[in-house]
Amino acid sequence: MSDNKYDAIVIGAGMGGLSCALHLAKKSMNVLVLEKQPKVGGYAQNFLRAGYDFDVSLHVLSAMNKDGGLHQLFDYMQVLDKLEVTEHSPMFTSVFPDATYRLPSREEGRAYLKSTFPKEADGIDKFIHIMESIIEANTRLFWSGEVDIDNFFPARYFKRTYHELLQECFTDKRLFGLMGQLWQSTGLPNERCAANWAAEVFGSHLVTGNYYVKGGGQQISNAMAQTLCEAGCTVRTSSLVHKVLLKERTAVGVELESGEQIPAPIIVANANPLQTYFTLIGKEHLAKPFVYKLGTLEPSASLLTLYLGLDCPGREAGVLDHTTFINFDYSNLRTYNAAMNEAYHTTDYIISDYTDEGSNTHPPGKGIVQILEVAPGKAWTEISRDEYEQKKAQVTDIILKKVALQYPHLAKHIVVAELGTPRSMEIYSRNPYGSVYGFAQTPEQADNWRFGVASIFQGLYFTGAWARGGGGGYMGSVVNGRVAANQILSRHMWRGQEKTFDVAVKREFTIHRKSEATKQTTVRPNQFQYTLSQNDISPLGELTSKAAVRFMDDAANQYINARQPELRQRWKTIEGTTPWHTSFFQMRFVFVPYNTVIAGDTINIDVEFEPGEAGKGGFTMNIFSAQSAKKLANAGGRVLIRPLSSHRQ
Repeated sequence: MSDNKYDAIVIGAGMGGLSCALHLAKKSMNVLVLEKQPKVGGYAQNFLRAGYDFDVSLHVLSAMNKDGGLHQLFDYMQVLDKLEVTEHSPMFTSVFPDATYRLPSREEGRAYLKSTFPKEADGIDKFIHIMESIIEANTRLFWSGEVDIDNFFPARYFKRTYHELLQECFTDKRLFGLMGQLWQSTGLPNERCAANWAAEVFGSHLVTGNYYVKGGGQQISNAMAQTLCEAGCTVRTSSLVHKVLLKERTAVGVELESGEQIPAPIIVANANPLQTYFTLIGKEHLAKPFVYKLGTLEPSASLLTLYLGLDCPGREAGVLDHTTFINFDYSNLRTYNAAMNEAYHTTDYIISDYTDEGSNTHPPGKGIVQILEVAPGKAWTEISRDEYEQKKAQVTDIILKKVALQYPHLAKHIVVAELGTPRSMEIYSRNPYGSVYGFAQTPEQADNWRFGVASIFQGLYFTGAWARGGGGGYMGSVVNGRVAANQILSRHMWRGQEKTFDVAVKREFTIHRKSEATKQTTVRPNQFQYTLSQNDISPLGELTSKAAVRFMDDAANQYINARQPELRQRWKTIEGTTPWHTSFFQMRFVFVPYNTVIAGDTINIDVEFEPGEAGKGGFTMNIFSAQSAKKLANAGGRVLIRPLSSHRQ
């Protein structure tokens, strides 16, 4: 073995591994992190294609508000001041066949839900109370451990599904779909996902909001690794661990693929338990019943992600919000089953605009859009290379055609397209079948029944998405890093002093707020924009004719007065310097049925005008939804134009 002396070795520099390493380092441990890839991050990294820097996996984070759990964790690990964070409002847009919802967070979210579903007001209060209670109890357990175990609120939902929790609160099936909208972030539909886990995921976003880190997942990973190195610890990339070394069933070090052996009394695997036990340790050290038990555990689903580099910002291609969920119906069980059967024509998906004109993630004036959906791992990992390449091309085509139904202008702006598959994820992470959330969070595999942090070998521990006390995703993995570190410190009776790292001070941490409800596209001289109120919308969710006429009348007047100097040269008989007023006559209005809008949506009115004899002309106007780019109404015909003073007489 080498002469290097470390208190702990962490295998894998994903979120869980880096979090665990930082927590151990805060207690004065000298930690070595070994990563097989050329850069840190695991799933939390970026990759380059033709000048576009794609974020592999980060869509949004929750709990990054000042009192949020993830904010506090990053602050404790001295990573926070290395991050630039933006909050998105509303937190997401959900498109269903009969309605579009733009759900805010916190108290705005409660008010929005009650105004949208007034008959479910009591149930909405109950639902939010359950979310807050689960988060509060779990947070208290996580930070202090001071809970009344006999009255632990989340315990009432042990072995129950999220669907059962929703049944306690709602009768309107639309709310089952909307409150289960983050099912892609758990990998399971309402009917199969553990209640506490789904409530923690959805509730944390609803209670604290949606956030994105500038630079993506790679920025978080880099910040954590940088702080670890500044703390005097070591991070080695391109260092593949070949074996965990055992002595009398105790972990004593690791051996790299190069043959180098490195001793340490504590080994932490950010690798999945199957790889760790079967490959890094070997089945010869395992009892047959244990091997059988591991084989019965269900890994989570995987994902398909279509990374698109555009020749324009995402909004100009019709993708107007940072995060939009496109749903074929309100049942995520149906779409989950469709995904598991690879019926990609009818599977729901998430479309996200990653365009950031203030960054170097894409060429100037360009943009990035990503499309994500759940996928079965085995269908991609257990086929030949030729079959895989053919399937990849076919599924990319299916997804783009499906997305074109909602975003008809997107395809013509694509210059780079790369499909990330379960096979891609298995190759880079070595997670079985490209699983992204560890073991599936079913009631049988969640809460106290989740895979433990401590292994069957003394000195060997697990961290990350697979282990108890966190779960999948960014926040779950970071949380589990602390859980694993606390168990390690306790079991080894480590008495190291709490340490404040002497790290590079970057800046004071602030959160930028980006309101997508009011975010506007570039307005052309002949285009006018308006924000809708509830009074502008019919009971069927369509733009009312009264509102449409009012908006078009205002747009016509704005347009004519903007062109007044030009028209005065043409119409010399109209005297005076007062503003002009436009009156419609002989106009034809056509309204498009079934294209729905909601309060807070923006509409664009495109205006074309052909001047005639003095004070007369012809207008053509089209109203589009800025959110969906669908036409809502149009009008065409003749107008009279007079000075405002003359009009008043």
